[in-house]
Amino acid sequence: MENSGSQPNRFEWQSVVQQALVELDPEKLRAKIAEAESLIFVRLQAIGQDVSKNEEKNALHDASNTLLTLKREVLKFPDWRP
Repeated sequence: MENSGSQPNRFEWQSVVQQALVELDPEKLRAKIAEAESLIFVRLQAIGQDVSKNEEKNALHDASNTLLTLKREVLKFPDWRP
């Protein structure tokens, strides 16, 4: 679902990702990341294989990577990549 033009983020879920990016308190950051990951998952489920949503899928992928970086770098989660 897209936001109206009055918001700086193109997609509704992006505001929660932006909130996570500026959160300084580690416990609040954990909560914001969890909320954002949940919204991303739900949105991916909603748009499925709809090729008309490729731009949003790319944005979702980028946001997911950003959240993973926050978890590793700020919250010191382990890096599970091989």
